[in-house]
Amino acid sequence: MIYKAAIIGTGRIGYLLQKDKKREQPASHSIALAKNKRINLVAGCDIDHEKLALWHKDYPKANIYKNFILLMENEVPDIVIIAVDETAHLDITQKVIKYKPKLIILEKPVAQNLNLAKKIKKYAESKNVPICINHERRFSKDYLILKNLLINNKIGEIHSIHASLWSGMKVWDDTCHKDGACSLIHDGTHLIDIIHFLFDIILKNPVIDKITKNKKKEVHALFLHYNIKNEKIIYIEINGNKKYFGFELEIKGSLGRIIIGNGYFKVYTSSLSPYYSNFRSLTKDKSIKRPKRTKYFSNMIQNCVNSLDGKSKLISPLVEGIKALSVLYDIVSAIDNKDKGTSKNSFFSS
Repeated sequence: MIYKAAIIGTGRIGYLLQKDKKREQPASHSIALAKNKRINLVAGCDIDHEKLALWHKDYPKANIYKNFILLMENEVPDIVIIAVDETAHLDITQKVIKYKPKLIILEKPVAQNLNLAKKIKKYAESKNVPICINHERRFSKDYLILKNLLINNKIGEIHSIHASLWSGMKVWDDTCHKDGACSLIHDGTHLIDIIHFLFDIILKNPVIDKITKNKKKEVHALFLHYNIKNEKIIYIEINGNKKYFGFELEIKGSLGRIIIGNGYFKVYTSSLSPYYSNFRSLTKDKSIKRPKRTKYFSNMIQNCVNSLDGKSKLISPLVEGIKALSVLYDIVSAIDNKDKGTSKNSFFSS
């Protein structure tokens, strides 16, 4: 069976990232759909005429629309990708659901705040329309290798996890409730989700260690931790004071250490020390390398096809996207409590 697909939003993640020659391809929804043999990309939609015209040059056989309602009525797609700003997610997703496609692929975060995300979930469930959230690291081969290493106790009992997100974007302020335009919500959803995925836990009860703000009272750096059972601690840093974008996990265990981030993946294990007699040291395991192609986007699309075929479940369903957003808003509440002086004791003073 060939599934008809349509994309709403031919901007950055929907289309334009496939023009980036440095990125691993496919790097957009459009090209990932087009390269899957089980999918026929029949239509694209965008309110920006120039973006839509550019998209149409690469996909001339597809029909184009400026109105997604007309697209849904005329094309009746099986798969609908919604790759628009999160402020439009609720409105567009609910209207698309009315046409009962077989599957919706929704860009992260689910919505700009938790209440709106729950409305999407309630309506999708009422119409029995499944939604996949594009938390891409769940599908990336390097993170899948990492998960397998953890399952097989490659570095022994896990003692601590350091998760970091670095950018030049503000971390949080009160305006983000409305637009989600901050690194905590926009990119933090990836950080929280991959922790959930790798360690099969749901983060609860954040403890704020330190907050720094600028003169506009925007949070520009945030440090917090979680105390997990069996003495495991998860540290999270979201820092907007950097002149680079970074995403990293450092996992320390009783037998080794793993570091994974954008473009790198290093595994160190305990062995007889090459530096000291009668000691053990960490040495790099050169047999474990980051795959040249992680297939993060194509694997996501293939999982969607497999779920429609009834061969597998969605790896990144809507409920997981909402869990991540719920954790982020728990952190927002903890920030508010810290400002009011009601938070728990932390490692550092703010």
